[in-house]
Amino acid sequence: MAGRKENKKMKKCPVCGGGLQHGQTAAPFFIDEKIIIIKDVPAEVCADCGEAFTKSSVAGQIEDILDKVEILHSEMSVVHFKAA
Repeated sequence: MAGRKENKKMKKCPVCGGGLQHGQTAAPFFIDEKIIIIKDVPAEVCADCGEAFTKSSVAGQIEDILDKVEILHSEMSVVHFKAA
């Protein structure tokens, strides 16, 4: 039927109940006295509280990035998700 709206259910934040939107976040990690920040990580971000949630496939890619960055022996590293 033309003009009929689809009833799409918006995902809700498990922390505050706000609506989740596609976006990006920065993910900080503290490993063996090293600081690693991965920027521009794809995530579902809560419009109300700002909490970010990543898919399991993204989490796997983050693990790969962390393995590569640890080889640098740097005390602090900032990398972009897409460039890694």
